[in-house]
Amino acid sequence: MSDTRLVTRHALAQVGCRLADSVARRLLAPPTAAPNDPDNALRDAVAFAREQVPALPPLAAAVSPDHPLQRLRALPVVDVASGIDREAEAELLHDLALLSALGEAHEGYAALLRQVHPQGQPWPTVALALHWLEDEIGQADPQAPAELQRRRVLALRDAIERLLRHGPVARLGLWHTEGDGPWHSRTLRVSDALWATLMDHHPAGADSRVVTGYADVPGLQAWLQQPEVRQAVLALQRGLPCHLLLVGGDAAMRHTRVRALLGAARTVSVRHEASDEPDGAAAERLGPALGLAWLRGASLWLEDRDDDSGAPASTRVPPLTTGPLVGAVPVISSALHERRCMALDLPQIRLVVQGLSPVARRSLWQSLLPQLGDQVPMLAARYPIEPDDAREVVRDLALRQHLHGHALNVDDVGACVRARTAWHVRPGIHRVQPQSDWGDLLLPATAVEPLQSAVRRVLQQITVLDDWGFAQGRSGRRGVRMLFYGPPGTGKTLAAEVMARALGVDLLVVDLSALVSKYIGETEKNLAAVFDVAERSRALLLFDEADALFAKRTDTQDAHDRYANLETAYLLQRLERYEGVAVLTTNLRGQLDKAFTRRFEAIVEFPEPDVAARQALWRLHLPAAAPLSSDVDLAELAQWYAISGAQIKNAALAAAFLAAAEGGTMAQRHFLWAIEREYDKAGRAHPGFPPHHAPCLEDPS
Repeated sequence: MSDTRLVTRHALAQVGCRLADSVARRLLAPPTAAPNDPDNALRDAVAFAREQVPALPPLAAAVSPDHPLQRLRALPVVDVASGIDREAEAELLHDLALLSALGEAHEGYAALLRQVHPQGQPWPTVALALHWLEDEIGQADPQAPAELQRRRVLALRDAIERLLRHGPVARLGLWHTEGDGPWHSRTLRVSDALWATLMDHHPAGADSRVVTGYADVPGLQAWLQQPEVRQAVLALQRGLPCHLLLVGGDAAMRHTRVRALLGAARTVSVRHEASDEPDGAAAERLGPALGLAWLRGASLWLEDRDDDSGAPASTRVPPLTTGPLVGAVPVISSALHERRCMALDLPQIRLVVQGLSPVARRSLWQSLLPQLGDQVPMLAARYPIEPDDAREVVRDLALRQHLHGHALNVDDVGACVRARTAWHVRPGIHRVQPQSDWGDLLLPATAVEPLQSAVRRVLQQITVLDDWGFAQGRSGRRGVRMLFYGPPGTGKTLAAEVMARALGVDLLVVDLSALVSKYIGETEKNLAAVFDVAERSRALLLFDEADALFAKRTDTQDAHDRYANLETAYLLQRLERYEGVAVLTTNLRGQLDKAFTRRFEAIVEFPEPDVAARQALWRLHLPAAAPLSSDVDLAELAQWYAISGAQIKNAALAAAFLAAAEGGTMAQRHFLWAIEREYDKAGRAHPGFPPHHAPCLEDPS
């Protein structure tokens, strides 16, 4: 039995004995020899209660001031209107708390309470508390004048009513009364939170939960050493009245950092989640959380998990209405921004929450996966992951190794990271799991080299920017921004997919038509959401056909021009802050604002494929199992028709379906007809047919 629980049982036994003595004085007649004496059951229950104090193991030491009952006595809520002094009020709080919990302590106490409850329930009533304590007043000073005794009884009744119904203690949720009659006839029951605290358990199913800290958080060691963070840890260790604000990041980041603070301070906190209830109902739930924090010697953690940056200032977290307790425990508020935190008249420490730095991510992976050795920096560069997510990934990796038995590699880590990545579907964003690799990209060396260089740049960012010091405190130097330009169908989107696969991340394709809004400010809001999703999903961001949104800014002629220019300026700033890879594609490079071009790390031209590239593209898009007729001449098709890679892909597929419909093999005429259709779709003049082929005058199907 824990020391806390043993002290509680001793205190319960003493209150039970006092109650039994009072019941015996007031309700029991002298015993008779009659076998059917109706008071026998009550006598047995009274006898049980009187026997419990000597039956318990003795206390080994003095009661700690941190015991919940001692903290209850020291509760800094002095109710001057109660009519009794501070010491008497503390004693009254102690007695009411234990009386309300007596039925939970033992079935013997429950039997005693059943005997005196009007409905035979195993709980005390408020009337029982009144009569018990009034009786003890009379026993304490039996010679006092009747008038003085009446005043003492009335003061006691007033104090109990305020403690149970009206005063600041009543809002702490230590107990509750049940029933519809007058207040003094109602049943008095201990709250689950108070009973669990008295018995050294964590409350189960309560609105507020007792949470412990993390003993060690890989990746946050440097953060915990920052001066402001060390001050916060010291304040929690000492239990100083203060208000710690953790703002920024997302809900998962804030949660991890609060738990890291608690772990570093070796303390616990009562976590209370903000709700959408009206202020009155929310305040009703908040009082018990504050009371539980005081009894536990813990801090109070008010957690707002809403990550909607466009939400208005919060009215959901009401002001604390429990008086002096506000300044009695440390309060932690975690929210997206300060407007969603309540204002408290307490000393304040503000901690801005941001994602792990690249160096911290490297430390994180080195701690969790030391067996990867020199591949760890690659993981840190690829995946801006948080400690909790990384721990889950490591658990997934352990399962994979147990099932398959192969050695751990970076690709396994990437697969687990993507599987664990939270994906929130938003209009205008399409997620692509890349399948193509460098072998599928048929481009001239002048186009391929900048793509591979960009991949290397991402993977070497920590070395250059952090270890070598080139970051120089400028966030805009992280990330890679690229412009792909060239005619339609020349492989711009495919190149982005290949880069995403090389980096081990997904591709997010942005449909700008779904983001641009005629309403002022909506476009910026939609774009901010796109970047937020990209950062959380650790993906390569592709703005396909970006001309409309990234076009040149114009002279301001009217309000529409002014807000269009603001949208462009917002994109410039947001692109610079984005730490991933962002790719813009356009068919017309000259349409883009020049302010964008200087912000690109690479501008890559995608030219029309030459003859050799077209022949290679034909081979690439014809599977080995495709039934080709002997007259198919891919070299001739490549020489005669100057079409793009996308058109070659479409033509190869169309020719296959045509041949399958005829039930034969793919002949040259099928390819010629499919190519002719591609020219028609593009609105281009058909160059005719090779000399030795008859023209396709109609659809062969």
